[in-house]
Amino acid sequence: MMDDFLSVIFWFGFLCCMPALAVGAPVGYVLFRNKQRREGSAAIAQALNLQPTAKAKQMQWYEGRLDNGRLCAYVPIIFRRKIYIDGRRRGSHVSAARLIVEVKRERPLGVDIFRHENWTERKRPFDSFETAFAAKNGEKLTSRQQSALLTFAQQHPGSTLWLRDREGASAEVFNAPEVMATATSFLLHEYQVVNPSPEEIELKTAELSQLAQLFDE
Repeated sequence: MMDDFLSVIFWFGFLCCMPALAVGAPVGYVLFRNKQRREGSAAIAQALNLQPTAKAKQMQWYEGRLDNGRLCAYVPIIFRRKIYIDGRRRGSHVSAARLIVEVKRERPLGVDIFRHENWTERKRPFDSFETAFAAKNGEKLTSRQQSALLTFAQQHPGSTLWLRDREGASAEVFNAPEVMATATSFLLHEYQVVNPSPEEIELKTAELSQLAQLFDE
């Protein structure tokens, strides 16, 4: 009799708590992931000598100068991606890292070279600069510059690469006007990652900085 009574109490308590658990568990997971992301971003900023600057759309930007004097900006982002399954639109959240380095110039480059991570090899194959990128005034670049961009894209096939002038750049990229405000031109690299390590970001920043040197004035 007592066992039956305890069983009833247990299931009654479980059913009462189940809605709270159903809501609280996902919320707790999101809060935990956000805490991880903040701590990881702070470690990355410290490794690169970056300082927290602008904050927009819950995105915390970090900005500063690398050891070689080149301006650099970093922001961890989460965006919602829409996909279609059996004709129905569904969404999923994707974590990524966005790295931007300055191209040191007094005069703008006057080009807009872009490759998005969603461009599969079938849609934008890597067999040449012309097919790999959407390019405006791409002919202004030397063959060496074009080849370097293509090689970088080939080495990072699932990422976004963007070279252009800071003025007029999309507000989706620079959602705060003070970010990279003194740069004339920039080179951007964005790729999907959940919790990148400081060492990983340091390495990618060094690669991107080396690539940016080819476009300095």
